[in-house]
Amino acid sequence: MVAEVPAKFKANLPQSTAGTGGVGYLPMAMPRQREPYLYPFKLPLVVCTLTALAIVMLSPWPRYHHLLWLLVAVCGYSLCSIVCQAIRMVSLVHRYRQLYCCDNSGAASPGSVAAGSLGVMGSPTSLSVPTKDVVAGAKMLLVDTPSRPGHKKSLRAKGHRANVSLDAADCCDQSAESVALVIDCEDWSESTSSSGTDWSAGPPRWNHVFVIPNYKEDMSTLTATLDALASHSWAHTYTIVLAMESKELGAAQKAGQLHEQFGCTFASMVFTLHVLDAAEMPGKASNVNSAVRQFYDMISGDRSSYMLTIIDADALVPFEYVNQLENVSAAAANPGMHIYAAPVLFEQDNSGVPGIVRATDYMWSALAAQNLNSWFGVGFPISNYSLSLKLVHDIGYWDTFPDAIGEDMHMFIKAFMRTNGATQLHPIHAPINMLHVQGPNWVMSLWARFLQAERHMRGIADTAYALHEWNRAQFSLRKLVMLAACLEAHLVPVVTLTSLVILPVFYNLFMLATTHSLPSPLSLPLPMRVLAVLGQANLTCIVFIIICYELIRSICRRHLFRLMDNDKHERCWWNCPRFVLHCLNYLTLFVSVWVYTVIPVVLVVGKHMFNVRSMNYIVADKRLHTQL
Repeated sequence: MVAEVPAKFKANLPQSTAGTGGVGYLPMAMPRQREPYLYPFKLPLVVCTLTALAIVMLSPWPRYHHLLWLLVAVCGYSLCSIVCQAIRMVSLVHRYRQLYCCDNSGAASPGSVAAGSLGVMGSPTSLSVPTKDVVAGAKMLLVDTPSRPGHKKSLRAKGHRANVSLDAADCCDQSAESVALVIDCEDWSESTSSSGTDWSAGPPRWNHVFVIPNYKEDMSTLTATLDALASHSWAHTYTIVLAMESKELGAAQKAGQLHEQFGCTFASMVFTLHVLDAAEMPGKASNVNSAVRQFYDMISGDRSSYMLTIIDADALVPFEYVNQLENVSAAAANPGMHIYAAPVLFEQDNSGVPGIVRATDYMWSALAAQNLNSWFGVGFPISNYSLSLKLVHDIGYWDTFPDAIGEDMHMFIKAFMRTNGATQLHPIHAPINMLHVQGPNWVMSLWARFLQAERHMRGIADTAYALHEWNRAQFSLRKLVMLAACLEAHLVPVVTLTSLVILPVFYNLFMLATTHSLPSPLSLPLPMRVLAVLGQANLTCIVFIIICYELIRSICRRHLFRLMDNDKHERCWWNCPRFVLHCLNYLTLFVSVWVYTVIPVVLVVGKHMFNVRSMNYIVADKRLHTQL
């Protein structure tokens, strides 16, 4: 018999709606928001970008060489910033080794994840007679077979209790690739997870609510996301909110199918339908805003006990994320005032996307990871983050106007300003596994990644929003750090790329066209020689950051995601080891910096300069080809 869900987790959710498979739905009209006028605050960003481009255009004429020192100053600041990023990456590697790696004796460290989050893994022979201490409290027993190690297929045994004394022949078919059995513990207070959580302490402190915005997502993607949550030891206390769009045909039926498959796994599972308002920007922000507002009205009682976790439809959340979220929030002063976020890794479909897309996403993921590890509690969550329902309600939920398209970064800035700087970003060192952007073929995958890059670059407006909200919070060092972080996220990289990429290309081409020869390094103007040195230093730091990122990837793949790196020694048809190709993929960054950074930035800056409002939101195409 499954243990009764504690009373504090029983939200007053609506009754089932006919035709939706038993999942609750409550329609609600959204209040209109007042959009701030940000154009005057965008102009300084546009002017700085155009000034950098103008200096590049004037660089061949000696009388304007003194202007190049402005670019030198920005690149010098960028180098200081990237050195700090490299230091933060080193600390992250050390932290992840402490959390997940084993010591010399072979025992897992207190923060490692072995059994309990995704289950107890091993070969059929090694799990021939599991003891009660091994299986009690585990949500899944994963048994790998030699045919495809690391490949896991979830088979649910709903409503049935697994025997404590199991034999390998009873729990798996020898011909099957892998087996996962759902185990309901006899007394979940008797067991302890390997990640250091003492189950005798009782249920989690927070009422965890996972909000999953989705629009025309494939059922296999949503099933994989919910399956990852269902494998958690606390899954029976979770509330799942499927944030659907009313313009998607069959959205209610899709939610009903998911409820039929997972409804008995979680404490509650509801869905919301977002009706787009004429003044709203379509996309994640408006959908999440609608879903959370409706959920707020669904429940009663102490709403401050609810912790919202906003995740993308393709996000595989490990149990260690929730475990660390509980521990980190418990150690924080006034935990309901803060935002919690984890890095993002792309380990679901690496082989199915072009190398340039993989390298771009890896670099983006590395820079995002160090950003979360801020020394001042100032950073920007990436796609997936957690915050209390009370904080969301107090600051007025999510903004839905077009310039708030980057809802994750925008939400932190809004919370920081509306709480007078009290909100901090706390990193959760349990990366979330996500899909690369992928189309039906390689060409469409490249185009889909470009559309995503252009959408990301529209987040430049968040710096203008921070300037607009400047007077809301009292002056402090953290306020300056937040403004610097906004500039480092948008303006500084643009000027740095202009100085280190566009300038040398334009200058050499101009000299080749006018003098029919390339200038020697010693004949270059002094500012350009200084820029060359700064560029080499920046490149060295970036390589160092990539090395640290690869170490974190390796740790998480092996100890957190339980993925086997068997392809390291496999060879391609031209007899080249795959790990060598993986390293060579990073060379495509010299191309991707133009395709996925420079060109999107030029397009976005041009739109902001002429105050062109982009109301389109193209959902990134993500396809799940393999089930992890």
